[in-house]
Amino acid sequence: MRPGSAIAALLAWIALASCAPAHDAHDLFAQMQNPDIEVRQDAAAKLKAILDAEDYEVFLRGARKGQGMTRVQSIVYLARFPQPEARAALRSLLALEERARIPYNPIRMKPSSEETDSRLLVANLIAQNGGDPEAAGVLLRGVDSAQPPEVLIGTCYAIGVLRDAQGLPFLREAVRHPDSEVARAAVQAIGRIPAPEAFVTLKGVASHAVQQVRVDLLSALEMRDEPGVVDLIMTMGASDPSPEIRGLAIQQLVRHPGPAVVPFLIDQLRRDAPAREAALQALTQITGQALGPRPERWSRWWLQSGGRPAQGG
Repeated sequence: MRPGSAIAALLAWIALASCAPAHDAHDLFAQMQNPDIEVRQDAAAKLKAILDAEDYEVFLRGARKGQGMTRVQSIVYLARFPQPEARAALRSLLALEERARIPYNPIRMKPSSEETDSRLLVANLIAQNGGDPEAAGVLLRGVDSAQPPEVLIGTCYAIGVLRDAQGLPFLREAVRHPDSEVARAAVQAIGRIPAPEAFVTLKGVASHAVQQVRVDLLSALEMRDEPGVVDLIMTMGASDPSPEIRGLAIQQLVRHPGPAVVPFLIDQLRRDAPAREAALQALTQITGQALGPRPERWSRWWLQSGGRPAQGG
C-alpha cells in the first residue's frame, strides 16, 4: 500500500471511530452485573458520567435497539433526563414503529415472565413525570382498527395510563371492535380518564352486547364519583339482562349510600333471587339494620327513619 493510501485509511478509521457511540447501554448494564467488583465499580462510574453529562442518547439507542431488559433499563434511565430533547426522545418511543415486547410489568415496575407492550412502560414513566400534552398524538399516529388486536389493546391501555382525553375518539371506536378483548381494554382505559366526556362514553357501554365488557364498565365506575354514576349503576342493577351483572351493580351501591339508593334497593327485594340477595346484603351494610328479606318491613322502617340512610352503616 502506498504511504498516501495508508494515511488516508488511518484518517478514515479515526473519523469512523470518532463517530461511534462512546457508550453502549447493553455493555454498560452487563458490566453493572459483572461478578468482578472492579468491573461493577467502573460501570457505575461510567453511568454517573453519562448522567452528569446528560447524555440521554446512550439510553435512547438502548431503548430502540436493545432487547429484553436492556431495552427496559434504557427506557427507565431515559425517563430520568429532564431536558426537553430527552423528553421528546422518550415520547418518540410511544410511536407504533418503536413498539416491542418486553419482560416487564410497567405498572408494578418490576421484571415479569409475561411480556408486555413497551409503550405501556413509556406511558407510565411519562405520567409519573407529570404528563406530556404531545404524548397521545405520538401514540395514536398510524394506529387504526386494521391493526392486530394486540396492538390495539396495548394502545388502549397506554391511553389509559396517560389519562389523556385526546384518546377518547380512538377508544370510542375500540369499544365497538369485534374482538371483545379490544373492547374490554378500551372500557378500562376510558374509566381512567377523568374528563367529563369520558363518563358520557361510559354511559353508552351499558348496552354493550358482550357481558364481560359490561362487567368492566362496573369496575370502571368504581373509580368515578361524578353526577350520574349512581343513576347508571342503578339502571344496570335494574335492567341488565345478566343476573350476575345486576347483582354486581346492586352490591356496588354500597359505596353510594344516598337517599335515592335505599328505596331502589327495597324495590329490588321484589325481584328475582340474585337481585333480592344482593339488595338485602347492600341494605344491611348501608343501614346497619337486619330486617330480613320482606320489602314491607324495610319500607316501614324507611318511612319511620325519615328517609335517612343509617347511622354509621
